[in-house]
Amino acid sequence: MKLGEQKNEGVEDNVEKKNISQRMKKLCAILNSPIIDINELRNILWGGISDEMTFSVREKCWKLALGYLPLNREETEKVLKKKRDEYENLKKQYYKKNKLSEDELKILRQIKVDIPRTKSCYNIFNNRKIQELSEHVLFIYSVRHPACGYVQGINDMITPFLIVFLRPIILKKEITSEDIDNITEDKLKNVESDLYFCLSKLLEQIQDNYTFGQPGIQRAIMKVKEIVKRIDNSLFNHIYDNNIDFIQFSFRWVNCLLLREFPINISVRLLDTYISDICDIFTEFHPYICAVFLVHWSKYLKEMDFQQMLLFMQRFPTQNWKIQDIESLLSEAFVLKNAFQSSPKHFS
Repeated sequence: MKLGEQKNEGVEDNVEKKNISQRMKKLCAILNSPIIDINELRNILWGGISDEMTFSVREKCWKLALGYLPLNREETEKVLKKKRDEYENLKKQYYKKNKLSEDELKILRQIKVDIPRTKSCYNIFNNRKIQELSEHVLFIYSVRHPACGYVQGINDMITPFLIVFLRPIILKKEITSEDIDNITEDKLKNVESDLYFCLSKLLEQIQDNYTFGQPGIQRAIMKVKEIVKRIDNSLFNHIYDNNIDFIQFSFRWVNCLLLREFPINISVRLLDTYISDICDIFTEFHPYICAVFLVHWSKYLKEMDFQQMLLFMQRFPTQNWKIQDIESLLSEAFVLKNAFQSSPKHFS
């Protein structure tokens, strides 16, 4: 690279940083307004919350975009108290009742097995308080939504919410088990109730991923398959020629919203975009993200045989990904989605 090119690249970086700062200043103005402009907030959230912001900014944005916090800021404390009291009543009604049914005990046993396995780079799921908190949330959600109940993979949805809701309390990006032990019981109770309602709102959008036959997942995998076939036919043929079915690797991507494939900070950034447009993101946009993610590894996959591909797909080397990497993926998926919308017959 020539010196002049390095200089221009530096200028572009500075311009990008300036743009981020302007977006974040606008976001602060929105959050400080008496009445929150939710459409403007969602537009900014789609592009992600910058690390230059305090931890509480992302927490507020997620809760507002999910409809958990009121748009009238004067009502915030009243609504929070009402919701948290409601959750405590739900816990008494469903979790702390005298006797659980056989079906409820079965759900609880599976949740207890899955929670310690939940992916977290901080290993906070080894902490007893976090295990109990997660157990309460997952169990109450499952018994209140019998059509889908508890399905393995739902536990992975907890991780980004927990990290985002704990950081403003702990004031650290990387959270340890010791940090959890130092949080007061009242603050952890608040995190638990907030987590329950926000997770419930997210899962409402993808309930047919977890109902009998999992039709939502089947539709999404078919869509991923069609997109890959169109944008990288040689990769599609290579996968087909090696007798690999798309469900073998993309089931987890749809079931867990790709959250298992990335380090936690990348997953949190991904959730910014998902939450910003939650009504349409999973049916319309998520399959494009999955397809672009697969094609990203195309040159490596096309050099592999059946066994090598399956092993590679079980653990993609994303451990060193930066925020810019996931944003490039999102941008490419967005361009594809918009292009394909003008030719809807691309799905067979």
